[in-house]
Amino acid sequence: MIEAERLLFATALEDPANQRFVLLSDSCVPLYNFSYIYKYLMASPRSFVDSFIDAKEGRYNPKMSPTIPRDKWRKGSQWIALIRRHAEVLVDDEEIISVFKNFCKRRPPIDVSMGKLNARRQKQHNCIPDEHYVQTLFAMNDLESELERRTVTYTLWNQSAATNENGWHPFTFTYMSARTKQINEIKSINHVYYETEYRTEWCSSNSTLIPCFLFARKFSRGAAMRLLSDGVISHFDASALLDSHP
Repeated sequence: MIEAERLLFATALEDPANQRFVLLSDSCVPLYNFSYIYKYLMASPRSFVDSFIDAKEGRYNPKMSPTIPRDKWRKGSQWIALIRRHAEVLVDDEEIISVFKNFCKRRPPIDVSMGKLNARRQKQHNCIPDEHYVQTLFAMNDLESELERRTVTYTLWNQSAATNENGWHPFTFTYMSARTKQINEIKSINHVYYETEYRTEWCSSNSTLIPCFLFARKFSRGAAMRLLSDGVISHFDASALLDSHP
């Protein structure tokens, strides 16, 4: 997946007029109109990259060392918004991507039909490259001071209750669950807490608190249509909160 993302950024960089690059999925919806989103992104000279120290999950593969030392290993959401210079760093990278190709791979899913072989496969090192690559790349290039270390795409996480599934999974909003109240609660969030770093990331522009999220996921097609019909994404005067940098 990270190779596909790099190709997307490379294609977008071919147009010199493009200055901001936002990665979204087909289940993402905008929380505001285009004018507000544009001014929000253009008002910041930084990229928005959710990035934090991954201290618990054991996804770091010691074989990555010395190219990628453990203290540079990062985790975060794949839904990023980059300024042009950072997009160029991503596309031009050859060293870090080669290490990820060799040593950061997803463990094969459980297949009970494989019997004992399945148990052996589950002992393989498990790594989710799209949750680590960009964050680790920027840490390796000493770019973290140039980032807003948060995503602008909201995701509601639910822990799986199924016996054959592990970990957390994004909740999918359906027509019934995509209520105006829920959307307004998302839009009211102005900070994010990172437990592994004991860090609170306040969302602000020019010393003014602003909403953290511009987009949200995962929404079904019916849910997206409901947001449009209910007028949740309505007109908003972006200049009331944001002033472009000179």
